[in-house]
Amino acid sequence: MASAEPQDMPEEQEPEALRLTRNLGDRGPSLAERLSDRLDRLSFASPFHRMRLKGRFPLKLIAIPEDPIPGDPAIGQRLKGGRLFRGGYGQGMLDARLDHPDAPASWRRWVHGWGWLRDLSMVELTAGEAARAEALAKRWLAHFHDYDEAAWAPDATGSRIQMAILHAPLVMPGKDHVHRSAVLNGIARWARHLDRAAPRMQPGLPKLQAAGGLVSAALMLPGGDERQGRALALLEETLADLMAEDGAPVSRSPLDLAEIADQMLVLSAFHTARMQKPSETVARTLELARTALGTLAMGDGVPAPWHGGQPDQAQLARLGVKPADAPPPRSSGFQRLAAGSVRLIADAGPPPSARLNPATHASTLAFAFTDGARAVVLSCGAERGSAGSRNFPPELVMGLRSTAGHSTLVLADTNSSRLHDGGPRRLGGVEEVLVEARITRDGQWLEGRHDGYRRRHGYDHLRRLWLNPDGTDLRGEDHLLPVKGTLALARHKAPLPVAIRFHLGADASATPTQDGKGALIRLAAHGREPAIAWAFRASFNNAPGLVAIEPSLLVDSEGATHEIQQLLLTTLVEPGKPADVSWSFKRQ
Repeated sequence: MASAEPQDMPEEQEPEALRLTRNLGDRGPSLAERLSDRLDRLSFASPFHRMRLKGRFPLKLIAIPEDPIPGDPAIGQRLKGGRLFRGGYGQGMLDARLDHPDAPASWRRWVHGWGWLRDLSMVELTAGEAARAEALAKRWLAHFHDYDEAAWAPDATGSRIQMAILHAPLVMPGKDHVHRSAVLNGIARWARHLDRAAPRMQPGLPKLQAAGGLVSAALMLPGGDERQGRALALLEETLADLMAEDGAPVSRSPLDLAEIADQMLVLSAFHTARMQKPSETVARTLELARTALGTLAMGDGVPAPWHGGQPDQAQLARLGVKPADAPPPRSSGFQRLAAGSVRLIADAGPPPSARLNPATHASTLAFAFTDGARAVVLSCGAERGSAGSRNFPPELVMGLRSTAGHSTLVLADTNSSRLHDGGPRRLGGVEEVLVEARITRDGQWLEGRHDGYRRRHGYDHLRRLWLNPDGTDLRGEDHLLPVKGTLALARHKAPLPVAIRFHLGADASATPTQDGKGALIRLAAHGREPAIAWAFRASFNNAPGLVAIEPSLLVDSEGATHEIQQLLLTTLVEPGKPADVSWSFKRQ
């Protein structure tokens, strides 16, 4: 939904109606696909595959691009001190067991992808410290010279190719010519492995990293013109699986979209080092991603942590993302209300396919809204950030993904969609969302209805939102509509509990009103923005109900946790009967 100043609004805008459905084939890889993948991995470990990796040894790189993505200086300092430490886990650089089974998967991916080179490049090194980094590369090359399932995983291999090229002066400073030849030969062998492995991967970000590594090798190794054509074709095919034509991420995660853009930024640097313009695919994808991220940005410039991840300010800054006045891409499943200093983004689509996003959230019809740079209502955050997966306990991860971790309605203490936990997705949850949006001189309207509770409890959830023209009055209604003919409705004999949560921002503090039907939400001063307050009121429309203020938890875009508050509205719905709750936020 586009925002506009009152004087620019038409008398009445025709309602925009959308019907968004979830892919019903969302059950993870089939048995045939899993068997094919297993056979591929067995073939990669065979002598025949080792023969395929042989070929001309490159004598040099054509050029060395400048890495457009900075590493983490804190991790760089640990590396400088001789520790491979990341995400709460570490080993010594000189005695590390690089394939230790107890090491977190994210740590092993960082080690095998040579991401530590990017972090190490952020600190100044003495000759001895640089030699230690070179020794680590030698140890890796000696231990994983031949195929290893984890070390030669296509995404880790694609990352390793890019890191070895981008940070060639660090990993092969030139004094040890045998080691230099080993690294160059390794890049060539890894690229030959990806020639076969990358096209056979399932769609997703790992395949994009593998395709990016192939393009990078083709650009920087002599004689790579033929491979470059194949690699760019694979890149375009992979991107078509990850992004819609309007720039919306198929995974519905803003972080995935930022990571796609980061890969395009790296590939642009490789083209620039060859004195070339970026390919049309790379340039178009980067611009689409940058624009889409801008439409999803909240008042602080950062998108909310939808569906498993949230980019941070630094990542958005290097991508050149700025909050945009255009509405989110039509196919994104997100809707926006914006007026004055208020920006509201609602998740008005079904969860994404588990094939492309195994960490999807059960957040349908949740919303987040900010007043200026301060969050008034938001979700509890995400388990992944720009630096990768966070080392959170499984219970916290599932809590962040749950419907209760978002600002929306929960029926009978169940998630609106079943959360994928690595196995096949069971039936039940949101399959279809009906959305209607319009703008009038009276304000902006948004209505969404989902079927997430229909199979299990016999109800649809309908949410209506209205924002006045100056952004000082937000009103909403949550309805539970019984769906006739559902077996679940006939099974229920007792009232079902209903909870509506509004998780408040880190700068917000709430005080209950004397009548127990509302709260005053104070936002602390932030920069040049003065302290303000919003008044919250709820009506249960003659049904029994309570408004309470309870503690909650926020994980911010940097991964830090904060104790926050939530407004909790509770009531009951009688079997087969509708229920509705009205509420409002008004700036004081």
